[in-house]
Amino acid sequence: MKLLISLCTYNRLDYTKRTLRALWDTVEVPYYLVVVDNNSDDGTREYLSNLVERNRADKVILNDANYYPGKATNIGWQAGLKEFNATHLMRLDNDMHLSKGWDTLAEEYFDKIPNLGQLGIDADAIKDPRAKLREMTINGKTINPWPGCVGGPSIVRRTLYDAGLRYDETPWEGSRSKMQEDSRLSSSVKNMGYLVGHMTDGLCWTFANEANWKDYKDYYKKTMYDRGYDENVTFIEELE
Repeated sequence: MKLLISLCTYNRLDYTKRTLRALWDTVEVPYYLVVVDNNSDDGTREYLSNLVERNRADKVILNDANYYPGKATNIGWQAGLKEFNATHLMRLDNDMHLSKGWDTLAEEYFDKIPNLGQLGIDADAIKDPRAKLREMTINGKTINPWPGCVGGPSIVRRTLYDAGLRYDETPWEGSRSKMQEDSRLSSSVKNMGYLVGHMTDGLCWTFANEANWKDYKDYYKKTMYDRGYDENVTFIEELE
């Protein structure tokens, strides 16, 4: 497996640094890293500007607007594939902890499950007790398709991209009941005849949750307003 990783950043500079350290400390498979910034204004762009010169990233793209994760990932994948040969494409958000072995384990999943199209790496996504009932084991690898889609950080086969797979680039809008770009991507993968699911080994998870939302209240207010999560915005305001 050769990974093309598109890391999407938007503010939260400390989180970006933490995610990059975790990636650099753990990744063992051959990989190319493209960092795509969505017009941060907190010093992130300045920090990213010399990553290529330091041999810590293969490409840095500084967008002139916040294109949100879906479009930013498309930009990273498209730019990366013009220069680098990869067998699998990864979306990575800038709030992820990665434990050693996550990448070689992902490689095993794709090797053992030939029709696996998208592998979710975030263990938080399957914490719901109902998720346990959905686990399935194929060729010795246990995968969990809960809740029918993969949100956020995930890995897809390059062949699906070549066949036209892309994130929907519609900006976040309206209500949380509307299907977001990551759910649409999973639906596309399934419509192409491939399996979608999460690895069950718990080697990756987000360190951004209700416990530390207050560290970046303005960030979460904006992104949750954009997604229509009004009740969560109220919760954040109560932390002030």
